[in-house]
Amino acid sequence: MEDKYLKIIKDNVGGSILIGEPLADHTTYRVGGKADCLICPDSPKGAGWLYNYAKKESIPLTILGAGSNVIAPDAGIRGIVLKLQNDAAEIAFSGNNMIVADAGVTLIDLARAAAEKGLCGFEPIAGIPGTVGGAVFMNAGTKEGDTASLLEEVEVITGGKNRTFSPDELAFGYRTSAFQKTDWLILRAVFRLQKGSPEHIRKGIDKIFAERQEKFPLDSPNAGSVFKRPPGDYAGRLIEEADCKGLTIGGASVSNRHANFIITSGNATASDIVELISMMRRRVFEKFGIYLELENEILDSFS
Repeated sequence: MEDKYLKIIKDNVGGSILIGEPLADHTTYRVGGKADCLICPDSPKGAGWLYNYAKKESIPLTILGAGSNVIAPDAGIRGIVLKLQNDAAEIAFSGNNMIVADAGVTLIDLARAAAEKGLCGFEPIAGIPGTVGGAVFMNAGTKEGDTASLLEEVEVITGGKNRTFSPDELAFGYRTSAFQKTDWLILRAVFRLQKGSPEHIRKGIDKIFAERQEKFPLDSPNAGSVFKRPPGDYAGRLIEEADCKGLTIGGASVSNRHANFIITSGNATASDIVELISMMRRRVFEKFGIYLELENEILDSFS
């Protein structure tokens, strides 16, 4: 990153600017080389300015939330990594049942804030370790519900301008949205929830967490479900039936607790994970003729 760019960025973006920052410290797989420059703005305004500046100057830009659904490359990432998750991300309430959240707010913080106000609806996704921006981007959810079903509107930057879209305009589907085919930056989202008992909602969130702890290998580094659910079946079942549980390449292993999770150890690399994914896919295809679609995102190094 050239000094001339850094000076201008420092003068216009609040928050932290980290040079040569290990991506392993910002992703839940705990893998990845260094980012040329990792910037965590302290406001949507700062994030928007940085996004527009990178586009204007043709600086490679990678957007990162909580790092919970991505595989960061061993070679690192050139240009700017814009990290949206930060402690300054804000939550606000509007009317009787609306909640407004910056893209960098974590889902659990959002769910607990809503519970305190007696607003329910986030319980099914409360245990997903991501941010509002990431949840909207991929329409995160569980079998009990998804992000799009709660959305009222989304504010983004596209073409250098702030625009607001309704859910009907964003082509939401199972783990998909229009954002996956654009380079828009999600700034904040507005959700419409239902009134409920704060105590009952908190108990619902605690129950979700307990179930996830029992079902998934949350005591080891992972990035959530590796593959999307194929029509009429479950990726975990297919992977298990294809004798993939326990498969290990380098520091990456298929979880013995849930086959659609890869867990990593201290010596894992992104290459280990990608190679293991290929092996899982191949075994499932050879046994069932089904090609599993990746849910984890493999980031580009821009090398």
